[in-house]
Amino acid sequence: MIEAVGEKGYLAMTVADVIAVAGVSRKAFYEHFPNKQDCFLTAFDTVITSGLVEAANAYRRTGSLHNGVVAAITVLFEHAAMNPLAVRLVMIEVSAVGPEGIARREQHMSAYEEILGNSLGLSVKKQAEPKPILRTLVGGLNEVLYGLVQSRRRAEQKAVVTEIAAWVMSYHPIPPAIAAGAAIDGVISAVRVGGRAPGTLSPPSTSSGRRGLRGERTSSHSYVIHNQRERILDAVAILSAAKGYAAVTVRDIADQAAVSLDAFYAHFLDKEDAFLVAYEVGHHKSLAVVERAFSEAPDWRRGVPAAINALFDFLACEPTFAHLALVDALLATPRTAERARKGVGTYEHMITQGLEELSPSEQPPGVTAAAITGGIFELCSAYAMQQRTATLPATAAVATYFALAPFIGPKEAARLAENPDAAPR
Repeated sequence: MIEAVGEKGYLAMTVADVIAVAGVSRKAFYEHFPNKQDCFLTAFDTVITSGLVEAANAYRRTGSLHNGVVAAITVLFEHAAMNPLAVRLVMIEVSAVGPEGIARREQHMSAYEEILGNSLGLSVKKQAEPKPILRTLVGGLNEVLYGLVQSRRRAEQKAVVTEIAAWVMSYHPIPPAIAAGAAIDGVISAVRVGGRAPGTLSPPSTSSGRRGLRGERTSSHSYVIHNQRERILDAVAILSAAKGYAAVTVRDIADQAAVSLDAFYAHFLDKEDAFLVAYEVGHHKSLAVVERAFSEAPDWRRGVPAAINALFDFLACEPTFAHLALVDALLATPRTAERARKGVGTYEHMITQGLEELSPSEQPPGVTAAAITGGIFELCSAYAMQQRTATLPATAAVATYFALAPFIGPKEAARLAENPDAAPR
């Protein structure tokens, strides 16, 4: 199962692919599993549980907080290095299973949060709802681990483990107000109106299934072309979020957009091309909003919270695009996944500017910027998967602390998280 998923992805993989790799008969497969989903989730549970148990045991065997964190992270990285295909299954492909996969992912993410939270003195209970600060920390760790496995730089593992452990410890002790930050089921924010990204670019079609919209025949050709393109991009985003990219056809997109197939192909090469353009349009709109907020702040320390608030507000306004960018893009095709991961990295420069304020002896671990962007991405993804992006702005203070603490220390980061406009000390 792990090898088949690694080669094709969950959505494209079939039971025939699994039995071909496993070298068993179809009868033998169905004696153990009723379908591919059950087989996948069993593989997911096995990978996660073995890693959790060994990491927890490694932590308990040490005599100090720092050594325990190093030992636990070392175990996780060794597991990933030995089976890199399992990393993709655990971190990305499980979301393609649908509600059952997302629920299973949340269950195990909470277990990782429990281990990390207890090691940092937060006494996280098993049934407690996820805390954003722990979700960002786990997300940052996963980002660095995934990057190391994908690059196949096994020789760098020991150095990276040391850096990631130092990065985790830079948040300790976590101030009580941050530790008690809004959970994933945070307060619902005010109703927001989008209109800047695919999913909300054009008003809903009222054409009752007819090709073209009322008024197109009297509009200028340039406007018709522009409007058709926006409707197609909206359709790609809406359908991918509702059905999953693999289940969407070009005919579905054309019907949703109220255009002919000829009109679709006049704008895009295929479904993947339309999806990538939808991602690019929304991503560049988001990046422009965030960079503007960052640049208008009086200094870096206040620019980071301004940027985080702008990003979270944008995603709250654009829930369909948020799902496309944070969930669907990682699952659709290798090209879309690669583009989405590069897209996350485009925000990193706003974090790394903090390095300029520090002397060489004050520099945080080398993995810090990548871990922070990965952690914030994970937090946003969790909300998108659960269709709760409207509540994302409620966690902006925690995300601000998460982004600043490795550079300016936990106390000052907590102060600025509580009051982003406060002058730096």
